Amino acid sequence: MKTYQRYTVEDFLTDDWFLAWVKHQQPEARQFWEQWQQQNPQQRETLLLAKDMAEALKNRPHTLSSEQEQLEVERIVKLTRHVPTPSRWVVLKSSLNQYRWLAAASVVLLLGTGWWLMQERELASPSATAKYLDSFDHPSTEAWINQTNGTSQPVQISLPDGSQMTLMAHSKASYPRSFDTDKREVTLKGEALFSVVHEGERPFLVYSGSLVTRVLGTRFRVHARPGDARMMVSVLSGKVSVMDRKDWITSRKSSNTNKSGVVLTANQQVTYDASQHSYQKELVSRPSIIVSASESPETFSFDDTPAVNVFERLKKAYGVEIIYDTSTLRHCTLTASLAGVSLYDQLQLLCASIGATYEVVDTRIIITSKGCS
Repeated sequence: MKTYQRYTVEDFLTDDWFLAWVKHQQPEARQFWEQWQQQNPQQRETLLLAKDMAEALKNRPHTLSSEQEQLEVERIVKLTRHVPTPSRWVVLKSSLNQYRWLAAASVVLLLGTGWWLMQERELASPSATAKYLDSFDHPSTEAWINQTNGTSQPVQISLPDGSQMTLMAHSKASYPRSFDTDKREVTLKGEALFSVVHEGERPFLVYSGSLVTRVLGTRFRVHARPGDARMMVSVLSGKVSVMDRKDWITSRKSSNTNKSGVVLTANQQVTYDASQHSYQKELVSRPSIIVSASESPETFSFDDTPAVNVFERLKKAYGVEIIYDTSTLRHCTLTASLAGVSLYDQLQLLCASIGATYEVVDTRIIITSKGCS
């Protein structure tokens, strides 16, 4: 029996039973691989990457020579595996012609995603890397790791300091093999979720297009697709600062310079428009409860509880500023269970029960009420 649990992308791409599923859509093969993914989640990423590469054959643009095929296949294998490894095509060279569709699929995948191959080449040269990072200090390109997620699924990546990066579909990130002693730097094209290890005075910097996101330790998401003037940063926990890259460079040169940009805390996000040099700060679409490891989650069950106390409970649980008039609400109480209900639904139910309304202004929630008799 074949040990599919140990298969690499190349192994899947040359397996008849795998091809029966992806290339020929055989029902038995499809059922087998769907069940196999569920039973082997640790290999799902590798399997789906091989599937994406094989399906690219449907859009093959032109015919390549054997030498071109071999070159492109080696390039994409190295790119998708993210590690420098000796070429296996010395062993597979004799069977290369038998699997010409494999090389073609690899080439099509690169050409079909456009920026993928161009970005790899862009970051392969010292001059291009220097241009991308502008005036930031960084090690030589040989000391940087280029990660590309060409699949349709998120990919979990461990960074040198133990921080975690979830690289979203069709996104690219670069970082040093070893972070500097005074800073931790990551460049991003696309979208990623970061969970950063706190390290005191050594900041964690994410360069995405014309934006710089600076943190010490937190969980946040960056969305900055190539060619898009609008970029978004949202914070799940902790605090980050977000600034235009030119302003960041200027602020580093002079400590007296007034720094522009914004500071975000949990459940806040900012959309930056590079063409207008403007920041739009607001609450995330679905705020989540902020609970430290030493605390138990709030149950949001209330029994004739003063409305003021309920709003204070929400403020603490979500880390969101809620503005209201204490004197107006002094006679308002609430009896209800709001457990498992989103923040905005909680506010809607609460306001309906006491004859109040709410609106979200930037990152604040404002309660308007005529009071309760």
